[in-house]
Formats: sequence, structure tokens, C-alpha cells
Amino acid sequence: MTFLNDLWKKFNAPVTNKKWDDTYSDSEHSNSEQSGPEQTLKVPTHPQATLKQTESDFQKNEEEYQQKDHVLENLKALKEILDKPKEEALELRFSNINQHLGEPECHETVRQDRFANKIQCPSCQSSHLKRIAQLPSKSPYNHRYECLNCGAVFNDDSGTPLETGVPPLNIWMQCWYLMGCTDSLTYIAAKLNLEVHVIEKMANQLRKIFNAQKPLTQFLGYEEWRKQSEQMHKQLKEDLLKQYEFLDANIATAPKDTAEFRRQQNLRRGQLLPPSSGTGAPGTGKKRF
Repeated sequence: MTFLNDLWKKFNAPVTNKKWDDTYSDSEHSNSEQSGPEQTLKVPTHPQATLKQTESDFQKNEEEYQQKDHVLENLKALKEILDKPKEEALELRFSNINQHLGEPECHETVRQDRFANKIQCPSCQSSHLKRIAQLPSKSPYNHRYECLNCGAVFNDDSGTPLETGVPPLNIWMQCWYLMGCTDSLTYIAAKLNLEVHVIEKMANQLRKIFNAQKPLTQFLGYEEWRKQSEQMHKQLKEDLLKQYEFLDANIATAPKDTAEFRRQQNLRRGQLLPPSSGTGAPGTGKKRF
């Protein structure tokens, strides 16, 4: 794609044309297949490391949930900025956009504008899904889901140019919000330090992804946003707690691999060995050759 090639040259970073269902490795898909309530949890290869990761996932989920009201207030402020007439006080509005547009707000904007009040599976368009823990390499604000209909795993940005990270999501979202304030692509290019032809192609992609001309045209009200986020948070919290309890119980009953433990094992093995026949080295139980 010419668009992605331009971005590649601009940011000196490789860009791949991945479909959403090719984004994850086979191992990640197999892990997601284990998460259904009807499946049995399997003991991981490194339970201590997995337990720490589960603790980290739980903490990130709680922190994200606690700041949900703050994120919503920032989106309301951004909506007010967009409601003003175009071309009015651009410098001030650009400064206000940067003030309210952090990483959580960028990802929430993607959710609001791509899915509105019904998140759907990109594969089968089913809304019967649940939120699952994000991969360590991804932002915790970029929510990850498992479709309970077809088993597909996807993120908020899966199947879009946004998932490549080139340019970074905050640049995409600054461009998107500025498009709601001005029709001048030259102004947007100057503010984002990009070529005008790159901004033009980004603008076309953003309109196509969100099927809109500017951000937050279907902005959810407080109650709708709260209901949706609480439901997703509750399901993920329950799943993480189940996984943590399983791993913690498994580690508590596992023998400790220490030098003393190995010494005791060797002593027990020595007591169970039959007496050595023939002439052997003292204390070894082995024959001389």
C-alpha cells in the first residue's frame, strides 16, 4: 500500500500488512482457547512467572477502571472543543486537545468511534464476547477480547492501520481531532511535523475506519459508558481471580527445587537402591572395570 510505504519511509520503521487474525501467534491463540469456562486450566511451564503476570494484569485492570471517570471527563472536554466552529482559535484548541488527550483517551476514542455502544467481532460480527488480559507487549488501554461465538481474539485496533504503531497512536488521534477543528491539511501537517500527502492519506484512512468526518460523533453518555465498562471489567476481574487462585494453589503445593531438597531426594533414592553386587568403589555402588 502506498500509504504504508510513505509512513515506512517517514518513520524508518518496517510496516507489515497484517490481518487481524494473523496478529497473534499460535501460542497466543492456544492460550485464548483455554480461557473458556468449559475448559480445564493447564499448569504453565513457569507458574511463578505466570502468577506474577496475572498479578500485573489484575493491577492494571483495577488502575484503568479507577480512572474511568477521569477519562470520560476528558472526552467530554474534547467533545466541547470539537463542537466549536471550524477554523476558530486553532492554536488554543490544539493546545487544549493535547492537554486532554493522553494514552487512555486515545484508546477510548478508538473504541467510541469504531464500536460505539456495541463492540463486535471483526470475524463474525458477533457481540457475544468477553474481555481478556492484554499481552505484555501491548498497551493495557488497548482492550483485548475473545469472541465466544467463533473463538477469535482481537484488539480495539485490530484490522486497521492503527495497530502497526506507525505513526504512534497519539499522532493518529491528534490528526483525527484536528480534522474536527480545521479543513486545512497543511495546518495539521505543520503541527504534527509530517508531509501534507501523508496527512491526506491518514485522513482518508481515519474516515474509513470510523465511518465519520470527525471524532466522537456517537459519543456515549455517562450511563451507557459506565454500564459497558463495568460489565467488561467485572468479567475480566473474575477470570483473572480464578487464574490467580489456580496458579497460587499450584505453586503452594509444588516441591521447592533447592539444594537441600535435591540432597534429601538423593538420600531417599540411595536408601531404595538394592545392595551392589560385585566389587565397587566405596560408597558408589558401582562396579570397577
